[in-house]
Amino acid sequence: MSISYAELASLTCPVCRTPFEAEIWTILDARERPDLADMLLSGALNVVTCPQCGHQADAGGPLLVHDPDGRRVYFAAPADAPEHVWRERAQELLYVLVGSLPEEARLPYLSDVQVEVEASGVRRAMLRRGRRFVQRPSDDPESPRNVHTSPAPVEQPDALSVPGALVAAIEELLTADTPAEAAAVVERHPALTTLDADAVIEQLIRAARAHGEHDIAHALTEARVLLNDLRAGIAPGEQREVSSTSSPSTLSFPGAEGSRLADQVYQAFLRAESPRALREAVANYPALLEPWADDELAARVDAALEEGNEHLAQAIELRRDALARLRADMTGGAGLHEAIDALLRAGHDADALAMVVDEYPALLTDAAQTALFELAAGARARGDHALAEYAVECRALLRRVREGLQEE
Repeated sequence: MSISYAELASLTCPVCRTPFEAEIWTILDARERPDLADMLLSGALNVVTCPQCGHQADAGGPLLVHDPDGRRVYFAAPADAPEHVWRERAQELLYVLVGSLPEEARLPYLSDVQVEVEASGVRRAMLRRGRRFVQRPSDDPESPRNVHTSPAPVEQPDALSVPGALVAAIEELLTADTPAEAAAVVERHPALTTLDADAVIEQLIRAARAHGEHDIAHALTEARVLLNDLRAGIAPGEQREVSSTSSPSTLSFPGAEGSRLADQVYQAFLRAESPRALREAVANYPALLEPWADDELAARVDAALEEGNEHLAQAIELRRDALARLRADMTGGAGLHEAIDALLRAGHDADALAMVVDEYPALLTDAAQTALFELAAGARARGDHALAEYAVECRALLRRVREGLQEE
């Protein structure tokens, strides 16, 4: 019995007003239909074409997405539908999904549906969580769901010379789950390590921030750091060394990549059962705002699932999603700019500086160190040596505070 489900919908072309019918997917099981999952992530799912004039558009409509390997269920709610209508439709589709699954696959996470606005919202949620729809091989090597086709290599070295192709390569990089996958993407698209690609990513970051897409901006920023590392000869996931002349992209602090969250930090995270409590946990333990902390939490989810502790895995995932949104708000462009502006306005007043650091825990992150480095470099280039020196002083001060927190 098929899990994924499509309906024949009657549509009218908004351009030429021609009526026509098209197949619209309403339930998508990512393990069963990885091809449809890829279409969802690329924005091609449920895009219909008018047979009369050729106009293409997203058909919209409700969509329930089941990601069994990520233990998640997403519902894409139509933007213009009343809440009671889409809630009823979501419940109806969830009943159909659960009924089509074998008994052993009807796990508790199925009852926790994450609602997003339209399919584009689901796509952003997947990117925010830093994972794609992953296939788990079945026992039958000939099973269709066990077939994996690697992306075709780029035949022409100059194929990425146009911005459109660069954007496509950057989007592929954002969907990489592991350092090895990221390295493979860059190997297929070597132009990603060029300065042209860096300029395109910067444009995309600005555009994402301008449209309020802070999660996408954060993901792009992480991709930019990774590519900067590759240009510097640092492999993805490789431990970075500290030197007195290092740039922000090569700095490492206590508790950075390769380390585990201290137990008290993890326990504070688990006790945060509300947005306010989570903010308090972040204020006490700014390390939770670091991308490596999210990797640690993802590893704990996997460990809990391997132990059969579905309840713990779900609890971590719920808080992890909330933390991702908080991280994007605090360390994204607008949030970090506000924090640094407050820091600069505090001047050399010790009490004022302490209050600012307490109010803006994002100042104790790698992102803040990078932003202050760029601020100092820009100020120095403009001849504003006073600002440059103060930015450097602030970096050193915040670094000492971080080291102090790690020792506690």
